[in-house]
Order: sequence, then C-alpha cells, then structure tokens
Amino acid sequence: MSKTRDIIQEISDVRDRWRIGNAMAELSLRLFAIEQAFKKHGTSDAELAKYFPVALIACLEGYFRMAIKDLIDAGDPYLSNAEKPASSVKLDFSLLRAVHGKAVTVGEIVSHGVPLSSLKHIEAVFSSLLESDFLNGLRTVSNKWANEVEGKPDTPVLKKPDVVFADVARTFELRHIICHEIASAYEINLQEIERCFESCVAFLRAADEFISQTLHPNAPLTQTAMNISAGKSLSDKRAEVEDALASLRERLGANEIKSLNKSQQLWETYCDAWANFVAGERKGGGTIWPLLYAGAAEANTQSRLEEIKGYEPLGGWDKS
Repeated sequence: MSKTRDIIQEISDVRDRWRIGNAMAELSLRLFAIEQAFKKHGTSDAELAKYFPVALIACLEGYFRMAIKDLIDAGDPYLSNAEKPASSVKLDFSLLRAVHGKAVTVGEIVSHGVPLSSLKHIEAVFSSLLESDFLNGLRTVSNKWANEVEGKPDTPVLKKPDVVFADVARTFELRHIICHEIASAYEINLQEIERCFESCVAFLRAADEFISQTLHPNAPLTQTAMNISAGKSLSDKRAEVEDALASLRERLGANEIKSLNKSQQLWETYCDAWANFVAGERKGGGTIWPLLYAGAAEANTQSRLEEIKGYEPLGGWDKS
C-alpha cells in the first residue's frame, strides 16, 4: 500500500472516531472527561498524573486540525492563504484523485499534514490562514454570546494572555518529556498540571471564539435567529437543486423528464421523513427542533444537488 493511500485511510479513520464532527463539540466532550478524571485520580497518583499533559495536547492538536479543515474547506480567502502551511504536504496522483473523487477534502489533507507540535506551530499556521497575528487576536477577543445575548461586559476571554500562552507552551514541553523520554528522575508537579489544564481550556475557548467570529462574523446567536438562518440556508439549497434540475431537464427527452420528476417527488418525501427522524418528535423537540430539521434536510439536499449535477446517462451524453 502506498504512503498516499495510508494518508487517505488515516483521515478516514480520524473521521470515524468523531462522535459529532464539530470541533468545539468534540472538544467539550473530551475535556469534560479529562477534567473529571483529573479530579478523581490526578492528585492521588503521580505516575497517572503524567497522562494529563498528553491528553491536553491531544485535545489541542485535534481541535486545531479540525479548525484548519473548516477554514480551508470554507474556501477563499482561507484556501488561498493555506499555500504556505500546505507547502510541507507532499502530493501525488493518488491523493489528487482522492480529492477529485471527494473521498477527502483539501482542508483534511492540509490539516492532517501540517506540524502542530508546539505553540509556535499553531501560531504560524493560523496567522497564515487568517492573515493576522493569531496570538494578538486571542489577546482581545471577547465572548460574543455573553456580551450580546446575556448582556455581560465586553471583556476579553483571556484575563492574563501571557500567562496562558506560557502555560500552553509548557504543556507541550511536558508532553514531549513524558512521551519521548524515560525521565525517571522527573517528578510531576500537580499544581503545574492543574494550572496548565486551566490555561489550555482558556486558550481553546479564546481560539474557538476568534476563529468562529472570523469565519462567521454575523452568525445568529439566539435560538430564534439560528432557526431563521437555518431555514433560509435550507431554502437557498433547495433553490440550487431546482436550478440544477432545470438544467438537467433541458438535456432530457419527454419520458426521461417524467422519470426524473417522479424520482424527485419520491426523494422529497424521503428527505422530509429522514429530517423528521433526525430531529425527533416535534412536540418534545422544543425551540431547537427547526434547527435540527433544517440541518438534516440541508445535508440531504446537498447530496441530492451533487447527484443531479453529476448525472450522466449510460454511454455518455449525445454530442451530435
């Protein structure tokens, strides 16, 4: 098996190990488990405590790789800005074919290949992607939800950014010592581990806020606004499908158009049924139900759009 195929399989394996596929949602699940384990065991066993810096860096790397993917796959300017970070990624025909066949995305390839083994690596990659000094951005970013929805003061997420950055860098150092050295004389400092945990969490929250505000500057914050936005996005996607169907019908005969229309009617019934299944009972779904329904329906609608655009009859189109 070639090295490229290994990379494609590695990316697929990483996907399979996600529960949700959203960077911050995945991170929250993992951090909660780590925090509970540290409270229960971390202060009673010095050897076991060495696990926690390793787990924290795994969270940092995992989150930032997902964030890199999301930014690049969102298109320009982030796709164009990825040229420098992507320079370390080796491409061959098999990998290009995987991208063309939509087995992997450009964002997944770049995020899988860039080094993220230090704070400097993270700073360099995101400064390139966002065309701004990443750490400086984290110094001033505030919690938009807390300010605009909850009415709290517009204060930075990081109270002491220099301390946080130093602790994150130290966590990388600890991970290196624990993972790559025997270090039999090294004694873990439990207070340092606890401080590193708090700083890494704060760093990740600030980073997610900064990246989210950059990628989605006008994102809706209230549930009602999110429902409206999701509904509009679904409506726009359905309009794209109708345009694609109209273009396809222009190339079909009368009987083929009839069959296409029938298939579309059946697909719409399926799409609605599946979205209802995913969203659950509407009576018990609360105000978030429209958001869940629209999200599931839009995902199916996107797949349908790709099917229609990619349709080609057996033997190809008549070019006469």
